Amino acid sequence: MKERKERLKWFAKFFKKGTGEADPQFQVYRDEVHEIAFKRAFELLRISDSDVTKEQPIILLAPEQLDKRSKVRYKVVLEDKQTADLLYDQALITMLLFGEDSLFFYQANLDYRYGFVTNDVVSEVNYLDIMSYQTSFEYDDIEDPLFEIVDLDLFLYDGSVVPFNLRFRLFNGTEEELVLSETEKIVLDKFHTIVREKKRTFLE
Repeated sequence: MKERKERLKWFAKFFKKGTGEADPQFQVYRDEVHEIAFKRAFELLRISDSDVTKEQPIILLAPEQLDKRSKVRYKVVLEDKQTADLLYDQALITMLLFGEDSLFFYQANLDYRYGFVTNDVVSEVNYLDIMSYQTSFEYDDIEDPLFEIVDLDLFLYDGSVVPFNLRFRLFNGTEEELVLSETEKIVLDKFHTIVREKKRTFLE
């Protein structure tokens, strides 16, 4: 109980201001929650390391309110004069793990303040069930944007859609000529390459 109170006190202080310097303790707290989520993903999917290929999983994070009584709190950490990192105390985590025949999907809400993981959702999609996928870029408000959003949607043959958020960050006031960041390019290239290769292999 004492440890939780100290943790909540730390978060209240850290997110009191919307901008400031980074604190390594936030990464410690965040990593603890991510480790819990990773274990829950394998447990709920009923898989082990042997069921996953050597390809590293894709892990995506986006702010999402879990506690109805408390909105997501943000903090912009300035890394240098041109780069800023947006931190938040509640999040939605999405994991993509690649198996030999199937794509494993895990999603859950995280509350870094309490070290809490809940609302877990898992699914297993055969590569051949993926009909198409779509990448989109948009602002939360076209006239007065605050956030930039990049999504990847998988369209399955049964008519369902599996969404993944690749970016949810503050709009810097400048419309970039290149839409995707280097990290997003790596994620999309990896996803496209693996899915295409798997489908091609099954169809040969």
